[in-house]
Amino acid sequence: MATAIDQEGVRIWSLRGDDPDKTVAGRIWSTEISLGYQGRQDGIRLGVRSIVNSSEAVLTITPSVPGLVYQIAQKIGLSDGIIKAHGKCWWARTLDDVDKVIRWIFEDARRLPLIVVTEDDRRQVQGQHLQLLNRLAKSLCGLAHVVFIPASLNYRLSAAVGEKFKVFHGGLRVYQPGFNIRSDERDHRMFFGDDIVAAPRQILSSLAVSTARESLSRTRLGNDVLSFAKVRDLASRTAQETDAASSAGEGEKLRLAQSRIETMEELVSSLQEQCDQAFELSAEEEARAFNAERQLASANARLEQLEYALQAAGSEPPAAAPTPEIWDDVTGWVDAAFPSKLVLSSAARRSLRKPEFRDVAMAVRCLQWLAGVARDRFIDGGGALANIAIENGITNAPCGSDEYLFDYQSNRYLANWHVKNGGNTRQPDRCLRIYYAFDPVTRQIIIADMPAHRRTGAS
Repeated sequence: MATAIDQEGVRIWSLRGDDPDKTVAGRIWSTEISLGYQGRQDGIRLGVRSIVNSSEAVLTITPSVPGLVYQIAQKIGLSDGIIKAHGKCWWARTLDDVDKVIRWIFEDARRLPLIVVTEDDRRQVQGQHLQLLNRLAKSLCGLAHVVFIPASLNYRLSAAVGEKFKVFHGGLRVYQPGFNIRSDERDHRMFFGDDIVAAPRQILSSLAVSTARESLSRTRLGNDVLSFAKVRDLASRTAQETDAASSAGEGEKLRLAQSRIETMEELVSSLQEQCDQAFELSAEEEARAFNAERQLASANARLEQLEYALQAAGSEPPAAAPTPEIWDDVTGWVDAAFPSKLVLSSAARRSLRKPEFRDVAMAVRCLQWLAGVARDRFIDGGGALANIAIENGITNAPCGSDEYLFDYQSNRYLANWHVKNGGNTRQPDRCLRIYYAFDPVTRQIIIADMPAHRRTGAS
């Protein structure tokens, strides 16, 4: 089935094809393809959606991009910003090639993960290993880029990305879009070469599954990728409006109305499929987050016990990470320095990305005070917390009428305390505010927002 829209500078062509599985009875694969542009200067965009329908109780598959995408990449060409989608493992054979890979890694316009595999200088490269990489690149054509760097050239990549993000000894790292040297290394997963050699098919299958899941979570269906039902509905609506304004007979209008009803039913069914898929993904992520939160709570409790034991033995805990000097380093420093004492909410992390407040050192000192003096007083008493001076010009005080509710790890808290600097200025570059709550269950200070003054009804 195919449909098209051509009006007001917008051209969209969409097709849906169903194909029964060659080996599993009752399993049907559906491929939806949308191709179009809105003004030729923006280029032509391709969107592909692969759907599997099956009556199987448990569906175990390794995601793979439809072969059509690979054929288009080979015969016509696909691009992800400045990166061409080859559908093959791209070899860096010279230092200029490695420099090109480095540009790809740091490219802001890149939308797809970049999988970088290195040669193992401890053993001879196995031909089978490289065949698997080509197979991986083909199966993820349009979902990720795969690059191979020889051991003799890998030093250039290591120097560019730093010790934290280098790839070595036949290892593999996935550089996600938006990478920079201040990123968290856990966001850019590393697979070790020994593990790949021991179980290459399992590793690459796991990589394909995780890449496909990330594509689902990153791509907005209906916006980044148009469904066939949506395009068909728009085309049907346009045709009906055009014929309604013309001299079409009643029979023709009735036929168009019936066609529109059928199209809308398909659209509702398609939207229901999207909702079901989103619900399943959400449920899986919720279960994963719940398990991670329980493990984190146990780890924090154990960490606190160990710190008390060290203090009782007259020893000092290991030194925390160096205090940050720029905003980009603050969130990572908090996670490393105060894992069981002070945490940042999602809103606080967003606000710390590019804040206007200038004095990073002041904010860092206030966070240290909250994780130390304030937390100890919440737990053990030992002094009032209302309207006390942290240092000259900085005060800890109740929020008063500015207190508000916020969510953190599926729980709701009241941000009823804040750290503020003196004066009545509300200029974001000079006005410091750190809104927080204390959780007596986890015994943690939870930062709700910082470092700017929140906008309220009063402000």
